[in-house]
Amino acid sequence: MELELDGAGLYGEHYGAMQSLEDAMQAATRAEQRLREAIDLLPQGIVFLDADGRYILWNQQYAEIYAVSADLLAPGVRFADTLRVGIERGDYPEAIGREEEWLQERLARMAAPASRHEQRLANGRRILIDERRTSDGGTIGVRVDITELRESEEAFRLLFERNPVPMLVHDIENGFIRAANPAAADYFGYTVEELEGCAARKLFAESEWQRAERMLALDVTDPHQVWPMRRADGQIVEAVISTRLSQLEGYAATIISVFDITARRRIEQRMAHMAKHDELTGLANRAHCREHLRHLLEDANTGEAVTLALIDLDHFKAVNDTYGHHYGDALLTDAARRMQELLPANSLLCRIGGDEFALIFHKSSRTQAEIVSRSIISVLSQPFLVQGNVLHIGATVGLAFSSHDSKDPETLLRYADLALYAAKAEKRGTCRSFEREMDAAAQEKTRLEIDFRQALQRGELQIHYQPLVNLESGAVECYEALLRWYHPLRGAISPDVFIPLAEEIGLIEAVGRFVIQAACREAMNWPEHIKLSVNVSPLQFRNGNLISTVIGALSAANLPAERLELEITEAVLMEKGPRPGAIIRNLRAFGIGISLDDFGTGYSSLSYLLNYPFTKIKIDKSFILNLTRENNSCAVIRAVIGLGRSLGVTITAEGIEDETVRNYLRDEGCTQGQGFLFGRAAPGSELVDFSGDSREKHRISA
Repeated sequence: MELELDGAGLYGEHYGAMQSLEDAMQAATRAEQRLREAIDLLPQGIVFLDADGRYILWNQQYAEIYAVSADLLAPGVRFADTLRVGIERGDYPEAIGREEEWLQERLARMAAPASRHEQRLANGRRILIDERRTSDGGTIGVRVDITELRESEEAFRLLFERNPVPMLVHDIENGFIRAANPAAADYFGYTVEELEGCAARKLFAESEWQRAERMLALDVTDPHQVWPMRRADGQIVEAVISTRLSQLEGYAATIISVFDITARRRIEQRMAHMAKHDELTGLANRAHCREHLRHLLEDANTGEAVTLALIDLDHFKAVNDTYGHHYGDALLTDAARRMQELLPANSLLCRIGGDEFALIFHKSSRTQAEIVSRSIISVLSQPFLVQGNVLHIGATVGLAFSSHDSKDPETLLRYADLALYAAKAEKRGTCRSFEREMDAAAQEKTRLEIDFRQALQRGELQIHYQPLVNLESGAVECYEALLRWYHPLRGAISPDVFIPLAEEIGLIEAVGRFVIQAACREAMNWPEHIKLSVNVSPLQFRNGNLISTVIGALSAANLPAERLELEITEAVLMEKGPRPGAIIRNLRAFGIGISLDDFGTGYSSLSYLLNYPFTKIKIDKSFILNLTRENNSCAVIRAVIGLGRSLGVTITAEGIEDETVRNYLRDEGCTQGQGFLFGRAAPGSELVDFSGDSREKHRISA
């Protein structure tokens, strides 16, 4: 009985000891978990090594710093082994060429009671390493990523050394110069070595040192405070000083920048001149032009008339495109010189844009202003010799007069610009004065632009569809999408008006996207054999988004690419560079048809037909309408039809209005026609009933 009791007692003691051990282990685990959580919150990398240099614990930041070696990190792994593998893989660029020596140096640092040094990794990061030995022989290491700090210091060093402004680094505690850049050495008449280590008071006039010493301990920049500075030869010069407090390499410093007053005044004068003058030609710039014009018009004491002439150089862009901007700059300089030689007294010539100039006449008659303007046109039409090349440009001039047009400077500028625009539209190389009708036309155009923007935003533009029929069978083979705009007050506005307007104000891409998306959706209501034709502006080719717009519209409507034709004009083909051809070929690669519209009205180079994969040629309606009146039209039509037959492309005649013309074209071999004889453009809802599958229902008889 006693033995049993004794056994139970021993078991109880053993169980209690086991339970205490388990509790201790759980407590240790919880402590380790709390330690891990705590060090993971630190921004520095932390690592714990045992007395044998084996990994015990590290935080997430440590693993991220050594991400290239993360696969080597594991509890119990020797730190020295990870270094060896890292050296072999090239993780430590500093070890290349001296691998074993570098390894021993690194292990020796870790064995020291305390160590602090930098390390460069293969990914370019710079790491500050701080290690301490623990009482049990282990190691606690801290890693700080100082890459940005070192980059900032290097940037400062480069800025400091190469800065044309004299700069000094002043040790606030000891009062001497720690560093000087070459500009400072040159300014004070010392070598850099002589300046570094000398007392700062040596550079100031003795009477100013106490005040200067207080200033050197502050962040201060006072452009009105002038300091007498002492050069090596004893000469006292005056300067403005800018100071900035900083902490460099463990000591408090003041970064001193010294600005010589003479140099500053010279710079200020130069900046004042640059603010009002064009750097290339030396003429007054746009800001000076406006200021001078406003001053003359607002000066109530003079009362003299002011005339403004805007001068635009013709064909200047071609010079830049052909020869480069270096030639263009030389030409502009010479052109400015020629114009200056013609200026009357009390006038100001300004360059207000790339190739645009303004000439302000004061106390000059209208007749004199017109004579000078025509003289400028004449001298600028003469050849320019630039680096052995003969260049030709010209000039167009627009005039506005304060005595007749407006005494408001902004209005006078606008009127002169309208006159210039009108002159360029009528005939380049001419001079034209402002007329009230120009302003009315400009106001009308502005209102129309506003209305068109609103119409596009509100969805007020409509698409009508005009049939293209087979001249033999009369069957509809295609519908051309034509944009229509019905203004609530003006009524129907011609596409010849609003399409150029859309191109000018940068809306043609949005308009084109709307048309092709809506037309593709509409075409899905037609029989599969009927195609859709959509016109494309040259600007859509130039902007570079045409292919994505077209493919997106086809995809959204689920319309097969083979059912779409894009109509382009020769203006697209005349664009310089390979882009138009590449876009056309890419569109054809998707199966989209390409039609050459208005053939015969432009330059109509036959090389277009050979170099581009056209599927259709449309004979311009001007030839069709003159068919019965001009024999030459018959010859052109016959030649184009024969050419199309030889190339295997469809020939479509536009503008067919009577049966006689239809029959003639059909007999000549023209396969497709379009015109009022077959139907005017109509909304999609008013097209022929497409219910059913019979092609006979989609036939138009004359």
